This record gives sequence, C-alpha cells and structure tokens, in this order.
Amino acid sequence: MELPINTVTRGPAPAPSAAGRITGGGWMRCCADRERGGKMIVADVTAACLLPLQSGIPRTTRGVFRLLQARRPGVEPVMWQPFLHSFTRLPPPAQRLLEDPFASAGARAPQDWTVPLLAASFRHLAAGGWERRPLDLPDGAVFLATSLFPDNRMAYLARRLRAPGRKWRAVLIFHDAIPLADPHVPAPARPFHRALLRLVAAFDRVVCVSRASEAELHRLWERDGVQPAATVVAPWPVPFEGPRPAYRPPPQGRPVVLCVGRLKRVKNHRILLEACERLWREGLDFGLDLIGCGDVPYESADVFRALRVLEAAGRPVRWRGHVPEAELHQAYQEASLTAFPSLMEGFGLPLVESFWHGRPVVCGGSGAVGEVARGPGVVEADVADAASLAAALRSLLADPARRQELARAASARPLRTWDDYWPDLEACL
Repeated sequence: MELPINTVTRGPAPAPSAAGRITGGGWMRCCADRERGGKMIVADVTAACLLPLQSGIPRTTRGVFRLLQARRPGVEPVMWQPFLHSFTRLPPPAQRLLEDPFASAGARAPQDWTVPLLAASFRHLAAGGWERRPLDLPDGAVFLATSLFPDNRMAYLARRLRAPGRKWRAVLIFHDAIPLADPHVPAPARPFHRALLRLVAAFDRVVCVSRASEAELHRLWERDGVQPAATVVAPWPVPFEGPRPAYRPPPQGRPVVLCVGRLKRVKNHRILLEACERLWREGLDFGLDLIGCGDVPYESADVFRALRVLEAAGRPVRWRGHVPEAELHQAYQEASLTAFPSLMEGFGLPLVESFWHGRPVVCGGSGAVGEVARGPGVVEADVADAASLAAALRSLLADPARRQELARAASARPLRTWDDYWPDLEACL
C-alpha cells in the first residue's frame, strides 16, 4: 500500500503493549509527567466509552489510546458528557468499555446511532462516579480528539480552540466527510456537518486517515471559503493487536464470503445480498457471513428485512452483530474471501484486516476504498451494480485455484502495525 506517511500536504505552515487498567490516577500521572518535563496529553475517547461497539471509530479509538498508554503513560482519557455540556473524567463503566467492550458476557449487540449513544451518556451520568474536566490546559499541553461528531461539544470546542492566546495544542484525527457527500442524509442535518468542518479547521493539526479523506476535506473547506488547517495523512494500521498470524490457506469445502461492516445504507449490504441471491439461483454453493452492528433503524431495518427473506428461502446466510476480537479473527480465518461493497469510506479497516489474514477481497475501486485496496489480492467491481458485484464474486467462488492464488497474494502485502503508526502520531503531538 503506497501511502504518504507523516507529510504535511496542505494548510498554513504551521506493537504497543496491552493497555493496563485505567484508574483515577491518570490526572496525577499527567501532572507528574509534566513536572518531569513531559508533555501533558488529554485524549477525547468518547467514541469508545459509551457502548460496547466494535465498529471502526470505537476500535481505532481504543487502539490509539492503548498506544498512548504504552508510549506516554501519563495520557489522560476524557469523554464528552452532553447533559453537562462538559468533558468529564471517565466514570467506572466508561473505563471498563475503553479497556474491553466485551467485559460483560452475553452483551447484546448495540446500535451505533444518536439515540442509543445519548441514552448511554445519561446512564453514565445517573450512575455517578464522574468529575468535570474542563479544557483549561497549561501551556504546551496537547488535546487529542480521536474523532469529532456534530453534537453540543462543537460549541464548547469552538470557544476553547478560538480563545485568544491559547497556548496548548489541539490535534484531531479526521475520518471522513461522508454526511456531506451522501445524498440520503436529511437536509436539516447538513448545516451541522458543515459547521463541524469549520470547527475542524480550528485545530492546529488534522490527521487524515487517507489521501481521499484529506482531499475531500480540503475540497469542502475551499467550497465554503474556510481557511484550512495543516493536514497530515497517516493511514490506519491493522487494528488487531499482536503479530500477524501465519498464513493459512482458505479452508476446503463450501466457500464462505465474509462481510464486515455496520448495517448502514452506505455499506451497501442490500446490493451484496442481491448479488449473492443471483449466485445462489445459479446453483453456486457458498455461505455468507455478515458481522456488524445495527445503525439508524430505518436503514438497518431494510437490511434485516432482506435477511429474513433469504433465511426463509433457506439461504446459508448468518448475521452476527457483536463479536470480540478473537471471534472476528476466527471469522477471517474461516472465510474463503471477503466482500467489502461499501459505497463511501474514509479508510476501510476490513480491507487491511482481510489482507492481514491472507484473504482476497471483492470491493470497489474508487475513493478511499480504491486507495487502500489497490494492489494484489483484490477483485474490483462496480459495487453499486448487483450484476457486476455478482460477477466479481463468481470469479472467485467458482475458481478455487484463483482463490488460493489471490489469498497468497493478499498475505504477502506489507501492512502497517501500531508500531508503524506511532511515529506519525507522535510527530503531530
């Protein structure tokens, strides 16, 4: 994957060890590090602290925080509490979710959208154990936002970031601007997302997860007449911890297609299900394994209805919405190939996860998906067209020798680890 690393491309001049238990001593360690001449780092990890989510942003948020804990032990995690209009230190339930979203056995698969997230914030507030943490940071400190959403923290951050004489540094990891590119996003929501992009420009450094993400950000800033911030491209590493597993050829027997992604319209499950139904009608024998939580109900419900129709017809399709890392790793090992039919992405973690496990991928070839996937072990398709997607899947499902060839090619691709990611992040702090 030929991606530029740690290079400021636009704007004005301007394997980590496993995480230990997070305790209330984080603030004291921050102060102690500063007394020793270290740099205070306060990290907004809200995305990983509300629900036991395993979608992309919560997973990378946990990964970034573990990396910071290993390299900068004094890092202080904070979360946004919308009912207090303030950041807070992590209450015990949030600490547990940041450490391990599967600490509670049998947890129900959550939905990743506004109402469940607000309900989780209220539960944290009602449970107690929280403490306000204003962003009144000393000179030279760093505030790292691992993601940013159009909620009421926008007004709070705007005041802090634009305060005259601010002498602490603000860094943002920017994922994508999909809500402004997706025509199905309701019109009343668009002004909030445009305001969010103006806020992004107030950060001192913006770390974009792909070239495509960076280009779209600058395009939107230019369209809206916004003075751009300095940006850096630092692609995500493979989010799995530990060494890369030894290559295991795709299993023999009935092939299995794995698709990892939230049940959201832009992830394009409906077209994937239609493509698979075409192949089943042709007589191809294969299984389809879907892993990913629900999203906005009216979007996820559409996928669930299609799944019920296929299940009623006896099609070998399975959905799992809530799996820990070990089970996700096993799912990749048991798959023959993966399908990633997403229409819009900021990066596309399932792509690098598939290569990590030596599995070929069927996906689109444009935007961030094309950027990350470009190379061996990939079959491109027009993922907006069920016939094209079916043809790409057929080319692997009906040809075991080609599957094996592309699997080996995928396993040989060089991939970034958290150790590779650290110098890029450290240079921005």
